[in-house]
Amino acid sequence: MAANAEGWATLPNSLDGMHWWYNRGLIQLNYFVSVVFCAQFLNGFDDNLTAGLQALPSWHTALNHPSQSDIGLMNAVFYLGGLLSAPIAAYIADRFGRRWCVRWASLMMLAGTVIAVTAGIEPSSGYTLFVVSRAVCGSGLAFSLMVGPILLQEWAHPKQRALIGSMYNLNYALGSFIVAWIIFGTTFLPNNWAWRIPTLLQIVPALYLTIVINFVPESPRWLMSKGREREAMSFLVAYHGNGDAHDALVLFEFEEMKKAIRAERAKGRTGSWLQLFATRRNRHRTAIVTLICSMQNLSGSAIVGGYYTQMLDLVGITSPASQTGINGGLTIAVISGALLGFYLVTRTPRRRLLLSSWIALIIVNVAFVVTAQQFVTRASKPAGVTHVVLLFLYLFIFFIPCGSLFFSYNVEVMPYSLRAQSQGLWAVQNKAISIFNGYVNAIALQRISWRYYLVYTGIMVVQLVLVYLLCVETKGYTLEEIEALFDGKTSKARIAETEVNKNENNHDE
Repeated sequence: MAANAEGWATLPNSLDGMHWWYNRGLIQLNYFVSVVFCAQFLNGFDDNLTAGLQALPSWHTALNHPSQSDIGLMNAVFYLGGLLSAPIAAYIADRFGRRWCVRWASLMMLAGTVIAVTAGIEPSSGYTLFVVSRAVCGSGLAFSLMVGPILLQEWAHPKQRALIGSMYNLNYALGSFIVAWIIFGTTFLPNNWAWRIPTLLQIVPALYLTIVINFVPESPRWLMSKGREREAMSFLVAYHGNGDAHDALVLFEFEEMKKAIRAERAKGRTGSWLQLFATRRNRHRTAIVTLICSMQNLSGSAIVGGYYTQMLDLVGITSPASQTGINGGLTIAVISGALLGFYLVTRTPRRRLLLSSWIALIIVNVAFVVTAQQFVTRASKPAGVTHVVLLFLYLFIFFIPCGSLFFSYNVEVMPYSLRAQSQGLWAVQNKAISIFNGYVNAIALQRISWRYYLVYTGIMVVQLVLVYLLCVETKGYTLEEIEALFDGKTSKARIAETEVNKNENNHDE
C-alpha cells in the first residue's frame, strides 16, 4: 500500500524546486492557516488558564472558596456547553460554510472572557458568574475545535497537508505555555489581579480571530459541494498553483474533488448522521474516529492537564509558586512532545507512531501508580519526586501523537460528505467524556487517590489493541486517495482515472 502513495507528487506543480516562502500563493494560504492555528492557540490558553487559576488563593477567595465538587461542576459545565452545541456546529459547517463556526467561536470567547473577569466583584456571585463564563466559552470553542481540523485539511497544499495537520495542536501547546508562565508571573500579586490579568489577556487572541476570520477564503471542497466549481478552481489556482490555471497538480486536485463529491452523491451520501453507520466501510471509519477521541480523553491526560494541582497536593507540593512554576515547566514538556511529533509525522507511518507512543504511555502510567502508592503509603520522598518527573515524561509522550495526529487523522479517514458529521460526533463524544473527566476526576482523586490511575491503565491497554486492529495507514495520500483506500483503490489507479476524465472533458469541449 505504501508503495502506491504519493502518486500525485509526480505531477508538475508551481511549488517544485522552491521553498514555500518564495511562492506567493503559499504565503497567502499559510497566513490563512495561521488564523485557524490562532483558534487552537486560544483553546490551549483557555484550558490551562482554568487549570492554573486553581493554584491561586485569590481566585479561590473571589469565587467564595469552591469545593472540589464545585470545581468539578465548573469544568463539566464548560464541556456541557460544547456537547449541546456540537450538532449545531456540524449543521452550520455544511449549510453555511466552515468559516462561520470559527467566527462564532471567537465571539463566544470574547463574551465568556468578559463575564469571567467580572466574577468576584460581588463575592456572593463570583462562583456563579465564573461557571456561566465557562458555559459560554465551552459552547464557542466546540465550534472551532470541530471545524478547525477540517479547514486545515481541505485548504492545505498536498505537499504541506501532513505538516499543517501536525502543527494544529502545537498551537494548543503554545497557548498553554504562554498562559502558564503569565500565571506564574502574576502569582506574586497580592490581590485579584493575580487571576484577572491572565483572564483578561484572553481577549487579545479572541478579538484578533473575530476580525481576521472575515478575510479568509472558504474551503474549496465546500464550494465544490455547493456547485460553485468556478470558485473552487479559483482557490486551487491562486493558492496551490500560484496563479497558473494550467498547473498539472491543480487540474488533478480539481478533477479528484469533483469526481469524489459526485461519486458520494451517486452513492446517496447526503451528509446524514445515519450515513456514519450505514455501510461497513463507514462503520470502520466511525470506529476509528471514536477510538481517537477516547485516546485523547481517556488516557489520563485529563487528570494531568486539568487537575495537576491535586496531583501535586497528593505528593506534598502545595505552595502556589511551586505549583504554578511546575505548571509552566509542564507546558515546556508539552511543546517538546508536540515538536517531536511534528518532526516524525512526515517520516513515520501513522500506525507505527500511534502504537509506539501508546506502549510508552502505558509504561509511564504504571510508574504513576507505583510512585503515588509509595508516597501515600510510605511517605517516600524519592517516590514523590519521581512522580513529578513522570508528569513531565507523560505529557511529553502524550503530545507526540496528540500534537501531530489526533486532530488530523480522524479528518483524513472520512469522505467529504461525512466530514462535518464525523467531527460533530467526535465533538459530542469528546465533550461527553470531558464532562465525566471534569466532574469525576477531582472526586475520584480525592476518594481513592493513586488507585484511580489503574482505571486508565486498563483503558489504555484496550485502546492499544484497537489501534492495531482498526487504524489504517494514510501517510502520503491526498484526502480523496484516502477515501479510495477504503474502497480498495490505489493512488495510481486514481491518477489514471483522473487523466481519463480530463481527456474526456477536453474531447467534449
